[in-house]
Parts: sequence; structure tokens; C-alpha cells
Amino acid sequence: MKHSTPPPDDSWESDAVWKLLDGAAPLKAGDSFVDDLVRIAKLEPAPDPWWKRLLAPAAVAGLAAVTAAVALGVIFLSQPSSAPIPGSAPPLAAVENPTQADPYEDLQDLAETEALLAAADHLDAFSDQELGNLIGF
Repeated sequence: MKHSTPPPDDSWESDAVWKLLDGAAPLKAGDSFVDDLVRIAKLEPAPDPWWKRLLAPAAVAGLAAVTAAVALGVIFLSQPSSAPIPGSAPPLAAVENPTQADPYEDLQDLAETEALLAAADHLDAFSDQELGNLIGF
């Protein structure tokens, strides 16, 4: 004999809605339920693949607009204006600065220094002839 104890009053199972559901008669599916469900599934259009949605006219038009805006921005921002604005400072190219040195002037010296430092770290990797060429003899 099976004795079931009722749930405590604060349990969610003792809720009035659950009591109503427990007392309700179960519903059975109609005779044409399966046929109706299959017909609805066949009539529903299949979703487009992701690549078709990507190439939809709205997406292509938006992509074209953004591309055109970026291209115009690059074109207009990369070209300097030809006419100076009245009251503004002269363009930087017009101002001569004799104190500014050529940034590539010391490049050869820097390259030679780096090569000598690398050779000093790995002396056994170089022959005597190569070390002499690096030093300049």
C-alpha cells in the first residue's frame, strides 16, 4: 500500500494552479493532428542560407554606401587643399626650417653599429675575414 504525504504548504507543488492542473482531464490529439502538422511544415518556406541573406539587396546597398563613403573620405583627406585659407598660417612645406636634419643622415652609422653589436654577441658565428670586413680593415 502506497501512502503519499502531501507536500508542505510553502511548496510550489501546493500552489492552486498545480492543484487545478492535477484535477484536469488529459487532452488527446485529434485524428488529423499529424496530417495537419506535416502539411504546415511543408507549406512553411525554408529559410534562406546565410550567404543569400548576406547578398540581399539591402545588405549590398548598405555595403556599397559605406564603401563609397570611406573612399570619398580617403580621397578628400589625403589631398591637401590648393588654396590657403585667408588669415591662416602658411602651409608647412612653405616654411623653411634649416635646423631640421635629414632623418636618414645617420642611418648608415646606425646600421653599422647594430651589425657590430650583433657580431660582438656572437663572435663564434663569424670568421676572421667577416669580422675584419665589419670593422672596416
